[in-house]
Amino acid sequence: MLALFMLALCLIGSAPASAASQRCFPETGFCISGPIGTYWQQHGGLPVFGYPISDPHVETVEGSWSGPVQWFERDRLEDHTNDGQGVLAGRLGARYLELQGRPWVIGNDGPRHGRAFCSKFDQTGYNVCAPFSFYWEHNGGLERFGYPITSAMQETIDGRSYLVQYFERRRMEYHPENQPPNDLLLGLLGREAYTSAGGASTICPIVSSIVHRTWEVYARDLGCPGAYVGVSEGIGIATQPFERGTMLWLPRPDGGPGHIFAIIRRPDGSHTWQIFTDSYVEGESVGTDELPPPGKFSPVRGFGKLWRMTPELRATLGWATAPEQADTGAVLQFSGRGGFSWMLHRAASNMVYILRVDGRAADVPRQ
Repeated sequence: MLALFMLALCLIGSAPASAASQRCFPETGFCISGPIGTYWQQHGGLPVFGYPISDPHVETVEGSWSGPVQWFERDRLEDHTNDGQGVLAGRLGARYLELQGRPWVIGNDGPRHGRAFCSKFDQTGYNVCAPFSFYWEHNGGLERFGYPITSAMQETIDGRSYLVQYFERRRMEYHPENQPPNDLLLGLLGREAYTSAGGASTICPIVSSIVHRTWEVYARDLGCPGAYVGVSEGIGIATQPFERGTMLWLPRPDGGPGHIFAIIRRPDGSHTWQIFTDSYVEGESVGTDELPPPGKFSPVRGFGKLWRMTPELRATLGWATAPEQADTGAVLQFSGRGGFSWMLHRAASNMVYILRVDGRAADVPRQ
């Protein structure tokens, strides 16, 4: 269903990216072109830089230089053509540590002359040893990574502890669970730094939710989180599948009447959605005198009342195909791009509904 939500983007042309051509990535909805696109393709592409996560734009970097910049999952590329330097990689290792409140300082690593694959850098005071030294030396060295700005150390990434080392421009990570050469990876510093300070978070509050990573993918389109921020995780919800769609109920954070979402599957396979206020009162009769066809179910409670009171919705959805089911989930409401959109997570299926202000809907795996 991801294609229902993402922009329909494609690779334009087959020549290397230049000012006259571009390469677009439906995975994130952004394109590369011009000098930055050429640099991306000629210096390692996807494994080295990751997907683009922003449009090219003018940005002031470190308070001293302003020019064309584009962010990628693993890097920030800066076009210094007007300065005569061409495209350069940003100092994301140093910047990320600053954003974490632990700026780097001159080190005092002792010399390691007797240890194989180990070099001391007096400029910053740190050693680079195996397993990072070989990769540093054979994949661009000082130009690509800059000087080391920490010692090798253990750090928790996505819930697991890894041996890492920070350089001026990158973070190297040792992943012993992977077979060489994939046991040495470059950290996703572009994504982490961009969402922490340089991207959507510049104008939006931080989304501290189980759907944070999914929001990062769609932030450009959804806008900023609104009313449900802070009460979005672990709430009790209810769902029920129908012949041509789904109903989903969730409570209001202010204790008022809940919301019922009707997610409707069209004949062409696309999805739309509608939102209703749940007017059901506990114990109220909603009329269940009709017998459903074999293998189908008659909705009850709030779903049943809405279904019977809205003939057009009933005809569109058809009969329920399973009983109502309690679940837990997360919900975020977004204000932007002309109105309100929603992101609804269902724990049982670990899927996320993306409900856009223009009426389109998609059901995507949580990232």
